[in-house]
Amino acid sequence: MVAVQVWLGLGSNLGDRRGHLTGALTALAAVPGVQVLRVSSFHESELLGEGPPQGPFLNGVAELRTTLGPQALLGVLQALEAQAGRVRPAPRNHPRPLDLDLLTYGDLRCDTRELVLPHPRWHERPFVTGPLRELGVALEALPQRPGVAVVGDPQAFAAQCTEWLAGGCVVGLVPTMGALHDGHRSLMEIAARECDRVAATIFVNPLQFGPNEDFAAYPRTLERDLEVCRAAGVHAVFTPTPEQMYEPGFCSQVQVGAEAQGMEGALRPDHFRGVATVVARLFALARPQRAYFGEKDAQQVAVVRRMTRDLGFPVQIVPCPIVREADGLARSSRNVYLSAEDRAAATVLVRALRSARQQFLRGACDRDALLQRVRAVVATEPRAQLDYVELRREGDLAELPPGPVDGGRLLIAAKFAGGLRPVRLLDNLSLRPGPDEA
Repeated sequence: MVAVQVWLGLGSNLGDRRGHLTGALTALAAVPGVQVLRVSSFHESELLGEGPPQGPFLNGVAELRTTLGPQALLGVLQALEAQAGRVRPAPRNHPRPLDLDLLTYGDLRCDTRELVLPHPRWHERPFVTGPLRELGVALEALPQRPGVAVVGDPQAFAAQCTEWLAGGCVVGLVPTMGALHDGHRSLMEIAARECDRVAATIFVNPLQFGPNEDFAAYPRTLERDLEVCRAAGVHAVFTPTPEQMYEPGFCSQVQVGAEAQGMEGALRPDHFRGVATVVARLFALARPQRAYFGEKDAQQVAVVRRMTRDLGFPVQIVPCPIVREADGLARSSRNVYLSAEDRAAATVLVRALRSARQQFLRGACDRDALLQRVRAVVATEPRAQLDYVELRREGDLAELPPGPVDGGRLLIAAKFAGGLRPVRLLDNLSLRPGPDEA
């Protein structure tokens, strides 16, 4: 095999730090097919990022030349870490006696659960860039991975996700229409904690807008959205155009039954057909194991669950809690269109829902009485034009019969028309508070 140049990051912050580093280099030099060419001096550094209290690291870099393949070399490095006392798996950023990071392996690019090349953050770490400069390395000449891959072509996006899946990664998908806010960011952060790779989509889907709705006016803030994705730990962002998502002649659509009827389905007859169609298309491209949706659009979650189950997509649908402003208003991309007066008035929605829930928790359980309580509170705010309020079964949002209920979810929609254009807002609340609620 042809020998390949490798840059290796060295670190230790437990026990005999210098002894761990020099011992690992001596052991590496004795491995057939591995030459240790140069080693920087060692420098102390503090932990980057969050982690438990711990002492400083001793860090450096080494230049290797090897005929071992990248996976074989990784196996050698992990064996040396284990010999030094490192235990895997371990929580992120815990103290460790030896840390050997493959920074680059020639010009190879690799993205698997076990190995990412080039190392995605080597150029952001002073304890790597400093020793490299000490050895006279031109940093700009070393390969770097983009922080977030931005992909518009559907086949390129599918190929990226296929690479992750082939590398043993758990892939999480966060579909959005952009104009990202803290609610979207919370979905991405949850996905980043639970998955090896996270793909977000930013696509204003024309199929889910009716003829008199705000498709053209829907906010499009791509550069800002990409910053949100980077900060939340997203690995790839899919940003197709409508023409890329729906090629000429595209005519297949997904129709969902009971979950799509009533409420938004009654007011926007084609809306959920468009939602189900685009989500099915995204699932087919990305093939994620997990997909994340906000509970603010509770009926949408129910529709996606039904579609996923009926069509047999091997995807776990993960509903995530509503993110609210300090005054309780649910975060929404459309909130920016509210006039100052309507913004203040819009809190009536969550106040009405919470008022009915308080009645339920005090023993009131009649369905119609709870609904009337919501209507009565909304009626105190003249700027709110109520579209509907419903009390439905948790999960599938099936209708509950009149009479006593032992739980359920209140769903509300209202219009506020005091700004430049009317703004419809949705909200919902379970009658039984979850563990994430105060």
